[in-house]
Amino acid sequence: MPVPPKAKLNRPILEIAAESAVTLTRKDFIAPLAERFSLTEDDLAETTHGANETRIANRINWGVTHLKYAGLLDSPSRGKLQINQAGREFLKAHPTGDIPDKLLRKLRNERDRQASLAEDAIVATSVPAADDSFVQYDETAADMEEIISTSTPDEVIADAYQQLQGKLADDMLDALKGVDPYRFERIVVALLVKMGYGDSERDDWDRHGGDGGIDGVINQDPLGLENVYIQAKRWQNTVGDPEIRNFSGSLMARGASKGVFITTSNFSGAARQTAQTISATNQLIRLINGQELARLMIQHGVGVVTENTYEVKKLDENYFSDSDDI
Repeated sequence: MPVPPKAKLNRPILEIAAESAVTLTRKDFIAPLAERFSLTEDDLAETTHGANETRIANRINWGVTHLKYAGLLDSPSRGKLQINQAGREFLKAHPTGDIPDKLLRKLRNERDRQASLAEDAIVATSVPAADDSFVQYDETAADMEEIISTSTPDEVIADAYQQLQGKLADDMLDALKGVDPYRFERIVVALLVKMGYGDSERDDWDRHGGDGGIDGVINQDPLGLENVYIQAKRWQNTVGDPEIRNFSGSLMARGASKGVFITTSNFSGAARQTAQTISATNQLIRLINGQELARLMIQHGVGVVTENTYEVKKLDENYFSDSDDI
């Protein structure tokens, strides 16, 4: 039989994770799914249109991504997956039937709402804002079947692109959490260079080995007239107020006025408030959390490669006008 639609794979993926006593990779789901759905070697070898990825691998990747978004699967380390308590409770509450993407989105929205209520109040900050030209993934978008039935082909392409970008950002953040701290520092500086800071033709930063909480230094301008100091935290836990104060003290000890604090996790409300207060004085501290870091890397082409290019053409009305220019 052909590879089932992704919505048909959500429950089996979650059940396979529940039955496993160890963490799994995405590839580990292929064999048990093939057995459950009686997939042949030809079925497993089928690829998606215009891509080198097999259809089964592609649908597993999307199923895992949406189950993670819904808070039913965890990724304890890079490339590893396991069911969590919420996932087990979900299976008990929903013992049969498919798990539609609508339900997973509802769980994700509720999870985000609860997290927002629990988080410290986030204050408006006077530090420079992130570049909003990157379109964030809309996790409340309808699934593709609903999109196709209610949207034009142009809108379908745009919605699919946003979903792909959202999944890429999620994969990017997982990859960042898996690199060693020294590599993470170099990635962060490479991003800032790509964004236009410093001279990309030479190594403009010094690794201080944890010297006073400074992980890197980069020139704000090609002549090196002013430096930007960097702290890069590859953390799982939320960065709090003490870390921001310590970073500010490290900047002050060097007579520095500008710093960027980057983490793979997030900042507490108190940490953001402290950064705002400090930035209103003689220092400017810019905070970049994991989600923004992933988006900036994608936007500036750091750590990504182009997999496929689809060129969409439209009719040139001028060509068919009365002009003699052919």
